Amino acid sequence: MKKFLALIASGLLMANVANAEVRTYEGVGEYVMSDFETPDIAKQRAKARAEQAAQEKAGVFVKSNTKVVDYELKSEEIEIMTAGIMKVHSVTYDVKPDEAGFLFISKVLVDIDTDEITKWLNANSDSMPDLLAQNKALQNSIAEQEKQLAALKEKLVAAEKNNSENLSVQVRLQMTKDFAQNDNNFLSNQRLKAGNNFFNSGDFNSAISAYTDAVELNPQNIDAYIYRGGAFGNLKEFNRAEADFKNALQIDDKNFEAHYGLGATYLYQKNFRSAIAELNIAINLDNSSGKAYYARGYCYEMTRQNSAAQKDYDTARNLGYQF
Repeated sequence: MKKFLALIASGLLMANVANAEVRTYEGVGEYVMSDFETPDIAKQRAKARAEQAAQEKAGVFVKSNTKVVDYELKSEEIEIMTAGIMKVHSVTYDVKPDEAGFLFISKVLVDIDTDEITKWLNANSDSMPDLLAQNKALQNSIAEQEKQLAALKEKLVAAEKNNSENLSVQVRLQMTKDFAQNDNNFLSNQRLKAGNNFFNSGDFNSAISAYTDAVELNPQNIDAYIYRGGAFGNLKEFNRAEADFKNALQIDDKNFEAHYGLGATYLYQKNFRSAIAELNIAINLDNSSGKAYYARGYCYEMTRQNSAAQKDYDTARNLGYQF
């Protein structure tokens, strides 16, 4: 998570981009609103899908206009970069009747500035593994929320068939509750996404505000706690970072990033023995993480366990971690 969790900057990437230009892409997204949803949420869901469609188009342009010395950008990296540099400048909505409710259609226009490609790569060259993990966590969370939404809609269709005239009061109350929870989870993920973009641009205060919105909407959003902890760490507010990583571990005590983040927090507080304990857990959860071995090696070095430190440094280097 930026310098706080990456610990060092490797400066491996250099970008060569074509002459500066701005390209505009259109994305269209649709969403059918049921009786248990609000027009505002339906519009936001349609807009999120439109932005994703525009991002995919813009990603093709980003890839074709980006050349990185001795490095081939992966599709996931293109996705992260595009999300970080595209600017939405126009959003329109249309509503049409649909047999399942109302169809909301959103159209967005986004701009991509090639100058921003170079800036983004130079600013994030040392953080790509963390950015990939961050993006994967976000996509998994969105996919789970969408899966739950699809199940809810199937449940609603079944309930309507079984209660052809009117849904029972009990069924209606439960549906209202379930859809409201899914709406909050959706909004929480949207704020998580916004927080990630702020975080990756170095605006940690705005990131913290967005992540706070995310956890208020969904107190089980573990990724919002983890990345807010990383933002606090970058601002050297280590007590607040520690609290967030511990909050994350209350949700899932086997989360690698939470243990690693807590270990990094202890490291920066020079509480090396506690850091080693957390990093031991992190490494047991994921023994392919070069950053965790490097961080533990540094703690060993600071506690004069030089042999153990060298072993961890060697392992980190063998895993491709640059330092």
